[in-house]
Amino acid sequence: MQVRWTLEDRDQADADTIGSGMGRNDGAISQFDVPRMRVTFSGGAFRPWLKYQFQFDFSRTNGESSSKIKDAVIEVRPVGRPYRIAVGQFKAPFGLQQLTSSGRLQFVDRAITDSKFTPSREMGVMVSSTAAGRRAGYDGGVFNGSGESVRQNNQALLWVGRIYVQPFGPYPLSEGSSDAGDRTVMHLGIGARRGKQIRGRTPAGVVEAADNQTAANVELAFKSRRLYSTAEYFWMRDQQANPMPARDIDSHGFHALAGVMLVPSRIELGMLYARIAPDTAGANADLTEARGVIGYYWQAHGLKLQADAGQLGYGGNFSTLSARARQGLPPLGLRLVSGQHLRDTQLRVQFQIAF
Repeated sequence: MQVRWTLEDRDQADADTIGSGMGRNDGAISQFDVPRMRVTFSGGAFRPWLKYQFQFDFSRTNGESSSKIKDAVIEVRPVGRPYRIAVGQFKAPFGLQQLTSSGRLQFVDRAITDSKFTPSREMGVMVSSTAAGRRAGYDGGVFNGSGESVRQNNQALLWVGRIYVQPFGPYPLSEGSSDAGDRTVMHLGIGARRGKQIRGRTPAGVVEAADNQTAANVELAFKSRRLYSTAEYFWMRDQQANPMPARDIDSHGFHALAGVMLVPSRIELGMLYARIAPDTAGANADLTEARGVIGYYWQAHGLKLQADAGQLGYGGNFSTLSARARQGLPPLGLRLVSGQHLRDTQLRVQFQIAF
């Protein structure tokens, strides 16, 4: 469970038509929230090779009919074999930070690159395997592409795959060094996807010949008792042919974060920087994110308190981008200014308990 407090001061918020009104500064907004409250059940059934995992979220979810299901996975995992087959709803294998649980992040939440480039949870089937003592592996699958807990809504599918190496041994999907072992580990991987637009972004009513979306990423991570760092680069091309023909949109972005344990297993400092070019054909329209964090860990990620502070920066021409180019990015809201760089300052404090 996560309990969060956010204080946000939005640049040029006086352009809003809500709050304190036009022509006056709205000031900072304070908000308390419970973004995640999840329960997970997992185990085996009937045969040693048959596994399951179900996860429910009692906070907000994205599924149709107010579905609370996050994960619903049946796995075939033959005993003594390095491969497994998963079917159901789970995370499509693209994006290292997305594949890392939201409860095991170094910052309060994921970088801005996540919702722009990664599919998150999908319904489908996936084959995974490892080799050389889990020092290398791959994941590949086919999914609806309609998004979390949303039924198939057109003829298109989403194809996703990744390969990776971990030369010093298995890398745990967990950010920071609060739970690091004695061995330094490293992760290097590449991923690709093609097919339907992610997270159900295909326009309503398009059933046949839905636009293709192609993306690739490079991911790396380093983890030791004192130091942690990770970075990812993404490239994406959005086809625009249906329902209205237009030029393809190319976008790219990256995030990088690093941290150091001031007190081993207890106090950690970190920094994050991310940048996205939503449409490479447009100048001065990038979105940036810069944050610093301090984390206090009682029981690694199981019991922790995190506080991060930073800014989101909008290029002067961000508001002129098309709706397709801005999909998956933090919105400007009613701030219809152009030619001005906007800076939104945020302070986020989050307490988490997980068991």
